[in-house]
Amino acid sequence: PDYSVSMKASEDMSYQDTLILAMNREKAAYRLYNDLAARTNDSAAKNLFLVLAQEEAKHKLRFEIEYDENVLKEN
Repeated sequence: PDYSVSMKASEDMSYQDTLILAMNREKAAYRLYNDLAARTNDSAAKNLFLVLAQEEAKHKLRFEIEYDENVLKEN
């Protein structure tokens, strides 16, 4: 699987695009950690990867809330 995000950051990005990029990066990290958890038989490593995946999901949710409150309401 490809965990990269095709969208690249730039100095002239809009706030909306910046939030979209952040959400996409968090989603990719979430998928990576979940896949790593599924591929290991080491219970400590599996637990660590699942905790990290959960953290990425929380970050993505924060960006989604920010997007809903500050981008969607403006449009």
